[in-house]
Amino acid sequence: MMSDKFVSEGRWVVGTDGSLRAEKAVMWAAKHASERVTPVPLLILHAIPESPIPSREAAAVAQSEGRSYEEMVHDKAERIVGDIAARVRSEYPNLPVETAVVEGHPADLLAEAGKDADQIVVGARGAGAPALVKMLGGTSDYVVAQAQGAIAVVPDQAEDRDGAPVVVGLDDSPQGRLAIARAFQAASLRGVPLIAITAWDYGPYDAFNAEQWEYSIDEMNKMMTKAANELIADKVKEFPDVKVEVRAVRGRPEAALIEASRTAGLVVIGSRGRGGFARLLLGSTSRHVLRESYCPVVVTRAVGGWKDQSGRSLTGKREETQAGS
Repeated sequence: MMSDKFVSEGRWVVGTDGSLRAEKAVMWAAKHASERVTPVPLLILHAIPESPIPSREAAAVAQSEGRSYEEMVHDKAERIVGDIAARVRSEYPNLPVETAVVEGHPADLLAEAGKDADQIVVGARGAGAPALVKMLGGTSDYVVAQAQGAIAVVPDQAEDRDGAPVVVGLDDSPQGRLAIARAFQAASLRGVPLIAITAWDYGPYDAFNAEQWEYSIDEMNKMMTKAANELIADKVKEFPDVKVEVRAVRGRPEAALIEASRTAGLVVIGSRGRGGFARLLLGSTSRHVLRESYCPVVVTRAVGGWKDQSGRSLTGKREETQAGS
């Protein structure tokens, strides 16, 4: 249905333009939105230009069919969302599915939806893309950089690895704590292990960090592992069904997360850690992981009050209702 507005609150919102990349993102969103005890409503959004300009050929086709070019664009968009929605409903009959065809730029509309959606889902070029085009894609890049809330990015070449672990990058920023909560939830719903990665490295030797050099690599790994276990302790208690492995890695966090993504089903990271600039929505780690990951990535932001899709609060105790995968 053509609409100037759409309701995104409490929904997973995914954009489509009829491409294979968009189709993959829609089906990934449908699969995982349907896993919840109470499935999360899925809104499939198609954006069309406010004033579409036809080519000569397109204008001639519209005229021969006795309709305006605008009507032809609208009808095509309705057909695209209708076809993919029908496929989703067929494969996931328990999932509430809504569609909307809206005038505007797709990136702006998805970014706007992120203000109250539970999660935005976008497709992106995969890790196998040539270095010169190693970008997420125009719409995806903009949405990831500008949207608030949680954003899932599904690379072109991401494999659907049922049973593969969820990986989370650890830091104690507000965004990092949201990532931890979301990662535990995802692992519980999927019935898979969770790998929690904390990365560290020695800085240049000088008077300010000389004390750090007194510790061996093994000692540093033990210290970082202890700190990581303390950081996730509350979630370990809340999700006793999730098997957790903590990995302390010497090196850059993005390198460790990208390597882990080769065999993971999902990577969850905060948009920026303690070292980021407040004005930036994405930090260097999240940017690298998004561009290089071999599996879907969820980026969390501490904006507003994120509510757990399956009925569990972020900081409170786990509810009695158990989630299925």
